[in-house]
Amino acid sequence: MTEYSKEGKISYSSLDNIEDNDVIYMLKDLPDACCIFKVLTDPFGTVKDMLFLFTNEKYSQLVGIPVEDLIGNTYYKTVTNRDEDWIKYSYQAAILRQSSKVRTYNTQFDKWLEFWSVPVYKKGFCAFVFHDVTGVKKSEDNIKLASNTSKLIIDCATALSSAEFGKGVKKVLMLLGQTIEADRVGVIEVKDKKVTDTHEWFNNAGARTLNLPGRKTFEEVDVISLWNQQLGDKNTVLVKDSSVISKLNEDLYNSIVDGSISRYSVSVMKDNNEVIGYLVADNYAEGLPLNVGEVMESVAIFISYEMRNRALTKEMTYLGSHDALTGLGNRYALNQTLLVLSGVSTMAGVCYLDINGMKTTNETEGHDAGDERIKKTADIFASVFKRKYCYRIGGDEFLAIIPEITKEKFDNQVSRLKTKTEDISVAIGAIWIDDSKEINIAVKQADERMYEDKASYYKKHGRRHSDKVEKK
Repeated sequence: MTEYSKEGKISYSSLDNIEDNDVIYMLKDLPDACCIFKVLTDPFGTVKDMLFLFTNEKYSQLVGIPVEDLIGNTYYKTVTNRDEDWIKYSYQAAILRQSSKVRTYNTQFDKWLEFWSVPVYKKGFCAFVFHDVTGVKKSEDNIKLASNTSKLIIDCATALSSAEFGKGVKKVLMLLGQTIEADRVGVIEVKDKKVTDTHEWFNNAGARTLNLPGRKTFEEVDVISLWNQQLGDKNTVLVKDSSVISKLNEDLYNSIVDGSISRYSVSVMKDNNEVIGYLVADNYAEGLPLNVGEVMESVAIFISYEMRNRALTKEMTYLGSHDALTGLGNRYALNQTLLVLSGVSTMAGVCYLDINGMKTTNETEGHDAGDERIKKTADIFASVFKRKYCYRIGGDEFLAIIPEITKEKFDNQVSRLKTKTEDISVAIGAIWIDDSKEINIAVKQADERMYEDKASYYKKHGRRHSDKVEKK
């Protein structure tokens, strides 16, 4: 075939030197399956079948029929696992002389095939070449699955961080539920295996009619133990057939799950080693182009992190506004209350309390005993006026400010306080006002009355170790 010119350049001889058998051998040695058809038409030109003129061994292996049984026979007579679109593509190639490239899935051999239908020889003849792209298709699917999974995880993380905890969780549950086509997605917060709060998203109002178990059910039935049993040492479990529950808890399955939940996913949420909740999706769709388990586990981690942040924020806020020893409000919290009440007009009661003889207690019994006395007094104070209205504003000084209270009720509370503190020895000063805009004056007046009570106490009982009645 190859000739050299006088100039040393390569030229090519006429194709007339190639025999028909040479072409056949070339086709036989193709790395892909190949066949050549003559299309069979009716008088109106409609393709009815295709006659095999040539097939290579790879095509024979693909269809599972010996070469000798294919050549000279028709497509419909020999091939059982047929793709009806082949008639269309053979017509396009053989009659219209148009090439086609198609990817299809062969159910019989569980393979993805890419085939080319091309016109050959003359009108009425065409060739098909088949290439196995199963590996490529799986790789493409894996890439798409990983991409979709990553995108949903990122979208959920973004939604969660874009708003305060409650609104952020609501956004995430809606996004997650819509994407995995679940009937419901929920976060169940727990403490010591007991439900403390729930956050739920339903795909529509109709999902509620499925009688999906809610918080009351979680409290009445030990669903959490069931989840823990299914999770084992894993962070996420996909229960694709809920009937397996009947083997673990038949009563629970028959009374709650059967008829309402066909499949579900559960992911545990932890703060270090402590379980703080579960992320659950009921009746999510199958065959989704993403990894549901990976998404659920990742989103559960994000929500766990936000729950820890929320708890830490609450703790920091609490510590910033509460006394560490007694749990009552501190001076900062008191100042915030005074600021609010001074800007409105409402009734309010103010009660000042100071523990008598604390210096003597600390010196003779020790500071631990003094702390216990302070805590006991704080608990009594809070039991009378409610903890949220009480503040510790000094070592042994307490103040209660109760808004929107009648004088009669406030006076009764002050009387109760005096009765409950008889064995502790305290000084009390109280005043009621009908306009909280005068709250700062009322606090000062209550303070003065408390010192009058304290002076009266020491006048009756004397002093020890130079306890002095001084305004602090």
